[in-house]
Amino acid sequence: METQQLIEALTGDGGDPGHPVSPAGKLRLLNALAQCTDEVAAELTAEITSPTQAALFAHTIERTHRQVELAQIRAAHTAQRTLVQDLPAPNLDQAREIARDPAAFIRGERELPADPATVPTGLMPFKDTAAFLQGDLGLSHFAARDRLHAANALLPHVDIHGNTRGPRYPKLAEQVHAGKARLGAATAAARKLDKLAPSIASHTQSPDLAARLEEQVAESVAAGIPLATNRLFTSLADELDNTSTPEPSPEDIRAKTGIFITKRTRHYTWMSVCMLNTDAEVFLSHFAASDNPRTLAGNREAMAAAATGMNPSTNINDANGDGNGTNGSGANDTTDGPDWFTHPEATGTDTLDNPAPGLIDSFNATVDGTDGLTPPQRHLQTLLNLMRAPSKPPGKGATGLPTAQLIIHCRLDTLLGLATGNGWSAHGLEIPISEVRRRLATDGTIPLVLGGQGEILDVGQEMRFAPDHVRRAVLARDGGCFYPGCTVPPEHLEMCHIDGFAQGGHTSVHKFTPGCTSHHHMADNGLLELVIHNGIPHVVLPKHLDPEQLPRRNTYWPQNQAALF
Repeated sequence: METQQLIEALTGDGGDPGHPVSPAGKLRLLNALAQCTDEVAAELTAEITSPTQAALFAHTIERTHRQVELAQIRAAHTAQRTLVQDLPAPNLDQAREIARDPAAFIRGERELPADPATVPTGLMPFKDTAAFLQGDLGLSHFAARDRLHAANALLPHVDIHGNTRGPRYPKLAEQVHAGKARLGAATAAARKLDKLAPSIASHTQSPDLAARLEEQVAESVAAGIPLATNRLFTSLADELDNTSTPEPSPEDIRAKTGIFITKRTRHYTWMSVCMLNTDAEVFLSHFAASDNPRTLAGNREAMAAAATGMNPSTNINDANGDGNGTNGSGANDTTDGPDWFTHPEATGTDTLDNPAPGLIDSFNATVDGTDGLTPPQRHLQTLLNLMRAPSKPPGKGATGLPTAQLIIHCRLDTLLGLATGNGWSAHGLEIPISEVRRRLATDGTIPLVLGGQGEILDVGQEMRFAPDHVRRAVLARDGGCFYPGCTVPPEHLEMCHIDGFAQGGHTSVHKFTPGCTSHHHMADNGLLELVIHNGIPHVVLPKHLDPEQLPRRNTYWPQNQAALF
């Protein structure tokens, strides 16, 4: 029997065959059918003995469940469209009573109250539709939000001009209506597509691209493998980021950036963070400083003492084990000093571990350090120390607070608009050229012109250790450690004389190259040879590693390949 025939058979025509059944009459029928469905299902549960009938019963109830899920978002959409939150309390109370006991309403002995003749004024029971779904239907905040989002994404709607429009995501809606995809999975996919919308809109032919991506997502959702769908979204987001315009739009930034709480339990809170590369560089700079035991910010003992649930097991300043906090010479190493110690003899006994295979791996490593903290724990503690820091500097022996310095490298022709390209940070993050220009105009800057004559970049034999401006110039040219494939962060690097200082080497930009502790020692011990090739420092590896004995560069870090002199 068709739906309309059933409605007419059960509700009658009221003496007027041409008069359509009113919405109130259909509501009576819907309540009656819901009541009958529950009663029939209970009877079938007790009566069915045939496994074939049991299989059909299970399939029927499952199809009914999916239809009810779809009906739920239709009800939420109707409540939003009719501004149900503006109903006065008496109307809401009577509707709630009828829903709780619909028998009199089904028999026609009770009517719904009339809607208000004028727009209600004063304080309304609910501020919006989501509040109505939570307060009147007992849904959670997230369930109410998801129903409204699903209704707006997967159902037809009326635009501001009164024209009926199709669903925002027709492919997903088609899969749901056909019973090929579950509503929850389709709703989650629609929400993720909304996050990708600003990136999609920035592309040329964005409507075609949006349709193709939605079709891929709809097919993945219909396959019913959530892990595969999540991987698809991850790859789509990465591809859109890599092929988008040089500078993200404000809508794209608004949709992606922020700190999001992804999970909470009794003892832990998980957060996901997304930020622009210029902001991420500040984080990376702070983290690299706290990872370096040769800085006050990396004071291992004080870091462990400040960490939640951790106790320092050793005193890093007690080098001789006498328990008095000295380094063996009677001098206490907890005095305040610059955040970066440029003199190797003042750095203590700690040395850097072997370089990690990549920057991300080194920042996410789970191996304990000498303070008992993993790098991720230490990074978290760095942020907590900064947030909890008093207005005055910490006293002697306290954990030093790292100070981030945003270093952006950029070619002059790119900055002047004579060539396309972007800047890059000290940790290799790409910075849009418009952001570089804005920073130059608004922030305090230390300009460094490679190959210019505006600053002394050669101090000869008068000074062994590199001044800060020389260090900045060398890092601007080389990016990172000279050894091919080394990923030790710039903050941890030492300045290596290409010609030994004891053999007459000068302290100058063109005679320096950055290196990590391990590779610096290898060069000093003659295991590596540092040379100038085409005006730029190169390294010649041992013959067993490089039989060709060619001068090589570390291509892991973005570099300015132009010779300084």
